Amino acid sequence: MAKKQKKRLRTWVKVVLVSIPVIAGIVCLIVFGFKLKYVSYKSDLNEFTAEEVKAYLDYDGRGNAFTLWFRDKIGQEPDMDLFEDYDVNLKGFDKVEIVAHEKQFKGYIKNDSQLYFFDEDGKMLKNTSDKIKGIPKVVGLNVTNANLYKKVGVTNKKQFNAVLQVANGVDDYDFVVKKIIVNKDCEVTIVINKVQVMLGTTTNLKKKLSDLNDMSKNLKKLKGTLDMRFVNNEGKYILKKTKKH
Repeated sequence: MAKKQKKRLRTWVKVVLVSIPVIAGIVCLIVFGFKLKYVSYKSDLNEFTAEEVKAYLDYDGRGNAFTLWFRDKIGQEPDMDLFEDYDVNLKGFDKVEIVAHEKQFKGYIKNDSQLYFFDEDGKMLKNTSDKIKGIPKVVGLNVTNANLYKKVGVTNKKQFNAVLQVANGVDDYDFVVKKIIVNKDCEVTIVINKVQVMLGTTTNLKKKLSDLNDMSKNLKKLKGTLDMRFVNNEGKYILKKTKKH
């Protein structure tokens, strides 16, 4: 081997030997020096607290301030169950600020004194005893287990799937649903103002909801039951008014 080649090889060996501890030190600094301890939080809907966001990050294995910030800045941070989108700002070795557009809860199930708020997939994102305005209550499901960030377990999965189809479907329209009721046959009824709308099964659901949206303005002053279990091609359905006493 020529002298120049040997000299070049020795130089590379020295570089490698020096680089190894430097790289190891940088890795240790990132892993241990940036361990996430504090989260400040800003959002549009205020459905979550900073403590709840921190708990989610710990659960999801994102407890490092630097990697959380860096991956967000280079566009490689995976989606979070809590948010539609978000930004991460590094505020210190152990602190980040998260500014987020939160997911809108699709509904909640009351189980004993607790309210389980779930997303479009049925995952429970919040467990609390306090109601949140504008979120429909779901009635008719029997909860078997409920763990944060997991789909709520129920005795009849078809019932829950029917609820989710309706809860997700109504998002495309202007009317506000107060309650979603499902029976053992997976037939769904929703409550708008003082009208119970019987949607039946989820067959032709899109057509039913579109027809309902066309009628929704006229329902505001009415009280009773609207039968929409079967699609009417002309968009005409029977409203049985509640008798005044």
